Amino acid sequence: MNQESTTKLTRSINLPSAVFIIIGYVVGATIFILPGSLAADTGPAVFVAYMLAGIPAIIAGIVMAQIGSALPVSGANFVLIRDALSPYAGFIYVWIMISMAAVVIPLVALGFADYFGHFIPGIDPRLLAMSLIAVFIILNSLGVSFAAAAQTILVVVFLVALLVFGIGGVMNGDASLLQPLFPKGVSPLALAAITAFFSYAGVFVIAEIAGEIKNPGRNIPLAILLSFVVIILLYTLVPLALNMIIPWNELSETKMAVVTASQLFLPKPLVTLIAISALFAAATSVNGILLGLSRDFYQGASSGLFPAVFARINARTHVPFNAVLLVGGLALIGAAIGGAITSYAQLALIGVMAVQIMTGIALIRLPTVMPEVYNRSEFKLGRTALWIVGTLFIVFSLGFLAILAAERTGLLLIGLVFLAVGVTYQLIWTRVNH
Repeated sequence: MNQESTTKLTRSINLPSAVFIIIGYVVGATIFILPGSLAADTGPAVFVAYMLAGIPAIIAGIVMAQIGSALPVSGANFVLIRDALSPYAGFIYVWIMISMAAVVIPLVALGFADYFGHFIPGIDPRLLAMSLIAVFIILNSLGVSFAAAAQTILVVVFLVALLVFGIGGVMNGDASLLQPLFPKGVSPLALAAITAFFSYAGVFVIAEIAGEIKNPGRNIPLAILLSFVVIILLYTLVPLALNMIIPWNELSETKMAVVTASQLFLPKPLVTLIAISALFAAATSVNGILLGLSRDFYQGASSGLFPAVFARINARTHVPFNAVLLVGGLALIGAAIGGAITSYAQLALIGVMAVQIMTGIALIRLPTVMPEVYNRSEFKLGRTALWIVGTLFIVFSLGFLAILAAERTGLLLIGLVFLAVGVTYQLIWTRVNH
């Protein structure tokens, strides 16, 4: 019997699991690897950059809460853009998000490989990153409940470790290392805050898996609120502790910054816990991103934008198996190519900002073009509040995109080439199928 079918996705993720999925997706490995890299340009003010990045991140959280509550289906962001704007805009959204598989997952997986070197030096980082991706392709193929359970265990471990490091580092650190706070001036802070925003961007995952969350109207807003309290606390504590333990100009040359810093004030068993937690954080990010992006592609295929084979759901595991394989395959290619951590993050952010602009426009149009969807939402912003939040979302996304385009023109050109390939594919696909 053919195990593939058009069976619907099932609601098997409860509130605690949703919170852990968001935290694992958002926090992930970036907090272990980005602060040290950003210190080279920003100095000790890295923690300020993370605090500033938290402001638009809160707006993004409100947007995702509204979307997930109004459209409790997996790939909710895509559905909103497709129905509130146009099917073509929906295609552009999925095309951009799919590119994240070849950029964001390898970024996190290569960070995992760096920290794994603490235990076994000399292992090929690309091979190790690809092995991690392969493990989570298998886990996600077994079912969302299995993947969510693994996520919960891993997140608890790295949350404890990061709190130990953050609180202990501030208590044992030297405040004089924070002076001067802006050794290269205030201007680098803007690009650092934009890059740091990448560490918050995973809030999108909650809208991508909304169709598999129990009682989504209540649990999605609650999950975002609870997770953001924890995330903002960690994103302030960890960079602050790092800069109070290691001088900022040395941090930029340290691949395993958090582990290196922890060795200066923590006993060896806790240092080991920190190193393990970095591995767990990277693993949860790979898991969450693979989970979310595969649902985007599943919805795109269900809408006829991509071959129907990617819209099939496995009758036994209730997982879009072919979509998981495609996203995982792109991630494996990206890991095999390799690249600089900050370049990967900034390239991904160009795509994220483009997606957020479309999302903001669609959100503003929601009450007008999809009134029934808007009215039945359990979590509902008033029309004025919706317009304000959507406009702020668009404005900061445009501002971030403009700064990235000015500072990283080469990365913008790569993004435009990829978009051109997508437009060409869509034109050919439409002609062949009509």
